[in-house]
Amino acid sequence: MKIAIIGAGLLGIKIAGEMAYYGHRVKIHDVNIGSLNSVYGRMENDKKELRNEGLLLTNNYIGPVLCMSRLEETVNDADYIFECVIEDLSIKNELMERITYSCKPEAIICTNSLRLKVDDVFCKVQGKERCIGLRFLYPVFTIPEVELTPCQHTSQRNVTKVREMLEKMGKVLFFRSGAQPLILSDQQREERKKACLERILNSSGMGCLYEKTIPSLTLEPGGHGGSVVTVKETKKEECAICMDKSRNSVICPCHHLVACYECTKMLLNRKDACPICRKDITEVIRVYHS
Repeated sequence: MKIAIIGAGLLGIKIAGEMAYYGHRVKIHDVNIGSLNSVYGRMENDKKELRNEGLLLTNNYIGPVLCMSRLEETVNDADYIFECVIEDLSIKNELMERITYSCKPEAIICTNSLRLKVDDVFCKVQGKERCIGLRFLYPVFTIPEVELTPCQHTSQRNVTKVREMLEKMGKVLFFRSGAQPLILSDQQREERKKACLERILNSSGMGCLYEKTIPSLTLEPGGHGGSVVTVKETKKEECAICMDKSRNSVICPCHHLVACYECTKMLLNRKDACPICRKDITEVIRVYHS
């Protein structure tokens, strides 16, 4: 899935990491450039902690995480949008309205709010049937519960889509009981962490499930080819920004190959940073594939 995270605060980083852990492509946006530039370092700390606890069995998350300085480029191709900015109704209202006009008509928009009313958050949104209150419980990685609060117009179809997507990640959706949100104690968090680790130890490891092998290109007996390269597999070679053209430009000095020449030049011209590591872009080198 293509995931957009709005807000690079403590919770936003955790949600982005959780999504990437399970192989989803993640774009994360924040109006604070300092917060955006620190995403890579904070994620590295999270990965180190997860490896030390035995919860991450590989060096990196399976899915890529891209830092985007513009909201429109963050949400334009997203299947799911998770907003987790500060608890300010006016800020959320304006943000949701902008998201509505920039994302796909079928994209599901979720707000992560502790005490605000979901209907108030989405009051300026077009297509309220796709809007849902969805609160991840800190520290996200080891907490299976996700609090669901549908707004008045949320369709059952979209609730089902969210539930099915999160259940594949080992999450359990529950409806808020009463006006008070669920707040876990330190003991409850520790119990869930132990249960999560036990599940990993009793399986082959969640991270290993997402490793992909290179498809065979040799002919099998009978003249038929081996595995067929599907569209889903080749999407890894598409530009991570426009998702249309192929990745054909290297960003300097970090040498990340993540976007097409046009999108990379756009980042350079507006003095933006690399969406992977947030280093300043000094040069763009076009790559020609044989």
